[in-house]
Amino acid sequence: MKDRKFWFLLGISFLILVLPNGLFTCFDKDEPKYLEAAREMIEKGDYITPYYNYDYRFDKPILVYWLIIIGYKLFGINEFGGRFFVSIFGVFTVLILYWWLRRWKSENLAFWSALTLLSMVYFVGMATAAMPDVVLLFFITASLIFFFEGYHRKKEKFYLLAFASSGMATLTKGPVGIVLPGIIAVVYLILRRDLIRTLKEIPWIKGFTIFFLIVTPWYFAVLKKHGYQFFKDFVLFHNVHRFLSKVPGHPTHWWYYLANYIWMFFPWSIVFPFAVYKAFKERRFITDSVIMFSILWFFGVFIFFQIAHTKLAHYLLPSFPAFSVIVSWYLLEFEKKLNRYLIGFLVFLFSSIVVVAFTLKGYPAIAYVLAIPLIAAATVLVFKKDNILKTTIPFLIISSFLLKWVVLPSLQELRAKPLAGKFLRKVAKECRDCKFYFLNFESAEIIYSFRNVNC
Repeated sequence: MKDRKFWFLLGISFLILVLPNGLFTCFDKDEPKYLEAAREMIEKGDYITPYYNYDYRFDKPILVYWLIIIGYKLFGINEFGGRFFVSIFGVFTVLILYWWLRRWKSENLAFWSALTLLSMVYFVGMATAAMPDVVLLFFITASLIFFFEGYHRKKEKFYLLAFASSGMATLTKGPVGIVLPGIIAVVYLILRRDLIRTLKEIPWIKGFTIFFLIVTPWYFAVLKKHGYQFFKDFVLFHNVHRFLSKVPGHPTHWWYYLANYIWMFFPWSIVFPFAVYKAFKERRFITDSVIMFSILWFFGVFIFFQIAHTKLAHYLLPSFPAFSVIVSWYLLEFEKKLNRYLIGFLVFLFSSIVVVAFTLKGYPAIAYVLAIPLIAAATVLVFKKDNILKTTIPFLIISSFLLKWVVLPSLQELRAKPLAGKFLRKVAKECRDCKFYFLNFESAEIIYSFRNVNC
């Protein structure tokens, strides 16, 4: 393949999302639970049942644990091994977005949309963590893109790939893996007034055969082994109850996503509303199938999880590729009409907020290097008459590089919980009869560091 931009995206994604993952330990509170659960599965020799702290853990399906275990087998039981194959799906997401847009729009939009996704700090952070969310992100993205390909190209193989992707998403995080892309696809067909005809052409029997061949083996095995315990914990609590009711320790406020919007989609949060407005004003929502599909994709994810009673920031991760498309299209299409001074001021304002936040949090001086590329971007925006994306994104990529390769490793020795876990392990070696308890406090990070001899 001679596409240099594809290979560039592969290289830069691998450099930021995958290679530095062994330079810093896991973060409370979910990531160490997955890492420790996979380690305990290897210890027990049970690759069907997830465990955490030697008790059943039926929070999520099995795929993410298998990915962590494969990484452990290849690279050792450590953060790099545990994160490796999970982070790879972050790379895959960048590449499939580029592949799709290059086929339907232009190489230019495809390239900058992929880089826009890679420039968002929250995506970079979540693509680092050994958790199911970035894996779910990839398979939902693949399912939606393959549906789009199947519908517009009238090719059965893409529909079948969409079913397969939904099956893998369901094996990653449950029914949301097929329900969410299904809802978005149906709304898209309704708005195109093509629902009935398309429902007749989709190969449902072949598609669901592939879906169930992927999903059924593990679900059948775990149900056979644990019966009602799995059904109660996974189906009733972690799917039905989480969607309809409050889970202790999880926010439920209706304004939660609105309040967290700015930092979740940083630094492009301020641009997105103008992009959506422009898409409707210029009738691109009607005339441009990719823009229409991307807007429905973003708001489909947003509304779905807004309706859900339990809310967490990473639930919106499947909307990030669509967000990147809309923002990049807007900044490339209407660059001459945009106020560079205003955008430069906003970037500088965001940079100042980062500095203030670091100061209030008491972060060490090394953390401030993350703001330097942002300030440089604001300066260049004002004085260099170039495309806003081309001016800003390189600095944002540098900031992500510094975060993963410099800042997080430099802060490693200041993180109390991993140090506490290692200290407790040292005490346990010297006192074989000692027992350890958490009183009104439990840290998965400490438990993982305590039990993992390779930390």
